[in-house]
Amino acid sequence: MITLDKINVGFRKENTTKLFGKEKKQVLFDVSMHVNQGECIGLLGESGSGKSTLGRIICGLLKPDSGTINVTGPISIVFQDYTTSANPRFTVSQIIKESLSVRERTQGIKIEKEEEVQHLLELVGLPKDFVTRYPHELSGGQLQRVCIARAVALQPKTILFDEAISSLDAHTQVQIMDLLLKIKKQFNLTYVFITHDLTSVTYFCDRVLFLYQGRVVEEKKVTDLARVEHDYAKSLLYSIVDIRSNEK
Repeated sequence: MITLDKINVGFRKENTTKLFGKEKKQVLFDVSMHVNQGECIGLLGESGSGKSTLGRIICGLLKPDSGTINVTGPISIVFQDYTTSANPRFTVSQIIKESLSVRERTQGIKIEKEEEVQHLLELVGLPKDFVTRYPHELSGGQLQRVCIARAVALQPKTILFDEAISSLDAHTQVQIMDLLLKIKKQFNLTYVFITHDLTSVTYFCDRVLFLYQGRVVEEKKVTDLARVEHDYAKSLLYSIVDIRSNEK
């Protein structure tokens, strides 16, 4: 479904003293990964670990300096900042129709857009009369559901979530993850879940890759997280255990 082999990425350094300098800062180092169809894989790491850069590589938004990538089928993206990823001047209907128009062009078909918008709203658990609402009239969770509907409207094989629930409160996060699991099962979708939150990974994902300073330092099934070996992976895992212990 998705295969990356020895991906390397570097960006030119800012404020370089050389006028025409080509000095680069390496961001990803020989990153390899494989995601099976129907699987949800978590890319876990702190800010600056390279996980968002890796997400851009997977989606084709960034070309690696070296390495190979193979992705089967179309990919949709759901971003962290739903307030900027949705046009504030568009109604809910217009936001979702953007994807439907793309699907018409790429598949060479005609879609009954009004009917499809209603179906997608029902799929993500929103009332049909939301079609005329604008982003500022929705809660964060409601607007992210609209963004999910827009992503599903493309009929992708894979959806990449770039910190897509981190701006939501804990209760809404669980609701959105439950919704995404239902949609994943219904359409046999593949998910790539980029986050810094181990708790959501354990709730949502099948496997997790730990990224540290641009390298994959550990890969484990979620059911095997208690057996992580790398010190960085252990520190993330133990921090969650400590938090839960303090909450009791």
